[in-house]
Amino acid sequence: MELKINDMVVYKSAGVCRVIAEEEQSMDGVNYIDYYKLKPLSDENSTYYIPVASADEKLRRLLRKDEVIELIDTMPRSADEAEMWSDNRRERKEMYSQILKGDDYSALVHLISSLYFKKQDQEAQGKRFSSMDENAMKNAENLMLQEFGVVLGMEPEAVRDYIAQRMDA
Repeated sequence: MELKINDMVVYKSAGVCRVIAEEEQSMDGVNYIDYYKLKPLSDENSTYYIPVASADEKLRRLLRKDEVIELIDTMPRSADEAEMWSDNRRERKEMYSQILKGDDYSALVHLISSLYFKKQDQEAQGKRFSSMDENAMKNAENLMLQEFGVVLGMEPEAVRDYIAQRMDA
């Protein structure tokens, strides 16, 4: 993956990052390696160094606008369509981890929808939504809203309204 300064990429669960430099560094004081220096949009205080040689494995380009719109248009609109639930807490935790670290945006969108509908169901029954499930939903939403916002040229919070409008159309 050939990247230039100011290119935007997704770095696993760190989310959308800007390439701010390509530099040669020696992490062991002996061997010098070329690295992409990344700044996540969500945390200006963090910096990531990704070896250029392994960029294809660790980074991916942002979705295209048409891909984002297709994902929005195919979002589950009911609990039956979104069902990705396991009553086994350990299985859910592992599933959340796999999806949040992966690149499958369809799975991410289904996860968010499934958690949203499950939360509504829990609240309707007077039950609490677990903090693990709540955190997974927030992390997944943050990843999605951040990337969709960059691709669509809008703030992440505006993406929620955009999604709602497209789903109602």
